[in-house]
Amino acid sequence: MTENDFIAGISRRFPKQPPVLVGIGDDGAAVQVTGQRPVIVVTDMLLDGTHFHLSEIDPRLAGRKAMAVNLSDLAAMAARPTAAFVSLAVPVNRSRLPANFLDRLYDGFEELTRQYNFSLAGGDTNSWEGSFAVNVCLLGVPVSDTIPLRSGAQPGDLLYVSGPLGGSLHHQRHLLFSPRFDAAEWLVSHTKLTAMMDISDGLSMDLSRMMLASGTGALLEAAAIPIHEDVPGQLSPEARLTAALGDGEDFELLFTVPEDRATALAEAPLPLRFHCVGRVVEEPGLRIRTLSGDIATVAASGWQHQV
Repeated sequence: MTENDFIAGISRRFPKQPPVLVGIGDDGAAVQVTGQRPVIVVTDMLLDGTHFHLSEIDPRLAGRKAMAVNLSDLAAMAARPTAAFVSLAVPVNRSRLPANFLDRLYDGFEELTRQYNFSLAGGDTNSWEGSFAVNVCLLGVPVSDTIPLRSGAQPGDLLYVSGPLGGSLHHQRHLLFSPRFDAAEWLVSHTKLTAMMDISDGLSMDLSRMMLASGTGALLEAAAIPIHEDVPGQLSPEARLTAALGDGEDFELLFTVPEDRATALAEAPLPLRFHCVGRVVEEPGLRIRTLSGDIATVAASGWQHQV
């Protein structure tokens, strides 16, 4: 069973009930706990050997990434963080870990709590015979009255990404990225977002999830997809495009806007730069206008857990 299948099954089994406004299947949940704006809740678990390799990196980077991926989910919901809760499963045998492992790990958490001005407010720590695992749960508050979801894309909307894609494993960009709060907050203030999410598992995989949630399809323009300079230049144009579509861990924003509201995006102040990569269509599925001008079906490539 794929992760997508599993999530679809549990979302049917556990439909949202008040005070939950947004439940399973988006970048985060929204819970109406007071009469004011709802609380946004996001959570992610990262594993040594899957999301990073502690034998190769400073533990600070593992802590930073564990916090940053959750911050990226908050940015996709156009929310700002307020509190974090961190739970650890630490190996009993720490012979391969540095003596100051936990201190360095928490240095990574602290870097981002200071940068984005929120608290680490609790969590849990256990030891076990397995590999290191870390789970972060973040609470946040929306920066506007409207929370962008994955499910609002409409036929005719234009598809955008907030930056170049592919090659994230080169030069440790998947560990050092900055959540796109700057882009998210500008977008909710200056245009009409119909759908938004972050790109964690690859453009084609995450776009397929957005289109499924919205009951629509998409036509991508290969020539318009921005390819990151980290994708090796010696690769063929087709191979570089494949990297942009499926490498994942870019943590840029993927969003849709009505065509008549898209002109504002060209006026965004630097360093913001938004790239129109296609259009939402009625027919389900993903297609792409290739570099040669043909229309081809796009397989959803990228990272997906098996459960």
